[in-house]
Amino acid sequence: MHGDPTEPPRSAAADASSGRQRFQWFRDMRTWIHARPHVHLFYKVLVGIVGGLIVVIGLILVPLPGPGWLVVFVGLTVLASEFHFFHRIITWLRAKLHRFWDWAKHHAPSKRMRAAADKGKADVDAAHAEAHRNVGVQRPRGQTARTGH
Repeated sequence: MHGDPTEPPRSAAADASSGRQRFQWFRDMRTWIHARPHVHLFYKVLVGIVGGLIVVIGLILVPLPGPGWLVVFVGLTVLASEFHFFHRIITWLRAKLHRFWDWAKHHAPSKRMRAAADKGKADVDAAHAEAHRNVGVQRPRGQTARTGH
């Protein structure tokens, strides 16, 4: 932990450079929250409200010019951080986006459009992996998921 006096001090540059350590404080906080049932319930309700609000705002923005669908996907990612149902939705959407990028690459009339399809597919993978890495909480060994979680 960061408050351990036997641990050598780390610089901000070292933390930023290592992807694994970048959000360690967030993982530590979530582990602390998950270990306390009442705090966890409050946190889960809070994540549900904030994520749902982001999704609703995104859906309102869809017909308007701007990043409406992006806001919806961000809201789903927030919800997926605590609710497995939304994690399955995000995984399903990722598979559909992969199919779309494969189709676009196959039917693209130019080399530039095929390269854009490859980049889009890579961007979807990178965003999914980064979101999963940043919001996932590792359970201690030997512990199983709680019912309804």
